[in-house]
Amino acid sequence: MSEEMQERANRPFQKNSTSLQIDWKRFGDDLRKARAMRGLTYRQFGALTGVTFSTLARLESSYLPCNAETFMTLAVEMGRDPLAYAIRGKTGVSGGLAQETDAA
Repeated sequence: MSEEMQERANRPFQKNSTSLQIDWKRFGDDLRKARAMRGLTYRQFGALTGVTFSTLARLESSYLPCNAETFMTLAVEMGRDPLAYAIRGKTGVSGGLAQETDAA
């Protein structure tokens, strides 16, 4: 892979790009409800999914984006179609799906 391609692959998606836009608020709300319905703490749900408790807390309360792998893992664990969180058209509320990795 060329250096330019590698650099582009490592960049987060831009807010107004043509990439998939995710409704992070809805995702965070659904994540909180799914975890609470199962009676699990952040740490318990994290142990089940492999996602750190701090990432779960951030997603549920701050509606910040996460990387694609974490997003897919959590959506599947909640029994949701990940495309249900896709936003059509431009929006100022939500950013694109981030590519960074979560800190452990």
